[in-house]
Amino acid sequence: MVADARDAVNRRILTLGGWFTTLADLLRGRRSQVVRQRSAKPPFAGSIPAVASISTPPHFHFASTVVSHGWYLLAPFRWERDEQTLHRPEILGGKPVDLAISFDGGSLRIEGAEESDELRRKLGRMFQLGVDTSEFVEKSRNSPAHAWVESSGFGRLLCGATLFEDVVKIITTTNTMWRQTMRMTELLVEKCGRATRLAKAFTLPEDVARFSVDELQEDCRLGYRAKTIHALANGIVSGAIDMDALSDPSQSTEELFKSYRELPGIGPYGAAHLLAMDGRHDFIAVDTEFRRFVRERYHGGRAVSDRTMLRRYAKWGRWKYLAYWSELWESVAAGLQPLESRKDQ
Repeated sequence: MVADARDAVNRRILTLGGWFTTLADLLRGRRSQVVRQRSAKPPFAGSIPAVASISTPPHFHFASTVVSHGWYLLAPFRWERDEQTLHRPEILGGKPVDLAISFDGGSLRIEGAEESDELRRKLGRMFQLGVDTSEFVEKSRNSPAHAWVESSGFGRLLCGATLFEDVVKIITTTNTMWRQTMRMTELLVEKCGRATRLAKAFTLPEDVARFSVDELQEDCRLGYRAKTIHALANGIVSGAIDMDALSDPSQSTEELFKSYRELPGIGPYGAAHLLAMDGRHDFIAVDTEFRRFVRERYHGGRAVSDRTMLRRYAKWGRWKYLAYWSELWESVAAGLQPLESRKDQ
């Protein structure tokens, strides 16, 4: 992987100016022009895409949030860097639709959907719109190693539209290479997702549960993960796993960490990542990757105790995981490519 993501991310933090389509040529009739303007419909009305708008909080940077970690490379996301548009099939109102998400400088602009509570809830989770990152930005100003954070807009992590999606994707990252994670997710969406006009949305639990473990293992190349993902989906469908209760935000971080550990296939690494997707960064799960990164970055590869490594991030308080993640992400982001790009290499 290639280091020095800072310049790459900064070059990509662009925003699109908002644009709005105006209607003209209303149907003519015998009524007055005022009546015609109020009531007549253009002959092409059926082809006009629905457009919704969702306001964003302070310190929000669209492109930086999209590329904040590898989720943007996983199906069903498709990031058009030149257009600064994130494409994603989604289930809204029980129907699969194609969304094109961009940014107009103050709001998310969503083509393909009308405004609704469900849309706001899903995109609010996806872009962490409820997370206040101002304290993290302030702390980063006092750290030379994190001086790039404010200018790049780093601080929010791209998430799935649902907790189920994020849990499944985390399971596909365990004990494998990133290329295989991308392929597993792609195949799972292709097999189980509901089709839109252009692609397929991320699968729902009931759509996974209708297939056998063997089918998922063979067709999606999930290996041992097929059993885990199938158990997760079946548990949700049967009611044995209550995702809303399990992720209740009134829990303390320690309680929520324990709750996430109860999910099939979720260990300390997965639980810490799910906490980060809730905007809770006060917990670092010490795993193999954390130890490797801190040893190489700060200790010349020498073995040191876990306590010594964690002390590196103590000053960040409730943002310690995000501080660690920003350092790790800066070192690998520029080397990541979409699966289709690697097929040509």
